[in-house]
Amino acid sequence: MRALEKFDILIIDDDVGIRTLLRHALQRVGMRCRVAVDGLDGAHQVREAEFAVVLLDLMMPRVDGFGFLEYLREWQGSSGMRPMVLLMTAAPDGEQVRHTGDMVQAVISKPFDVHAVADLCHDCVVARRDQDAASAGH
Repeated sequence: MRALEKFDILIIDDDVGIRTLLRHALQRVGMRCRVAVDGLDGAHQVREAEFAVVLLDLMMPRVDGFGFLEYLREWQGSSGMRPMVLLMTAAPDGEQVRHTGDMVQAVISKPFDVHAVADLCHDCVVARRDQDAASAGH
């Protein structure tokens, strides 16, 4: 199995404006990002690269956030990779999010403060990298 290129963040959102805004904000705080237009594109991306964090929109065409999470759960079982997932949603209540199990570490309500999201993502990437380093040392 070939080594996958490592990125900090995978942004999965069908809104080009949100993808662009988040990518620029995250790159300004030193994060290496890739973007995907929906859950199907995101599934292809996680096969091609390793991500510390996935910033995932819930409602998208073709494959939505729930579909991506199902794929990610299966992929993690075979690959052992487990990125932190931060779910973005405009849904007024958290009822839908309860169906994600232990896959989602945080829920970000839309509309959001892009700087706060960038800070949260940065902190999550640092935590994931520290966790990976500690695991490799044991």
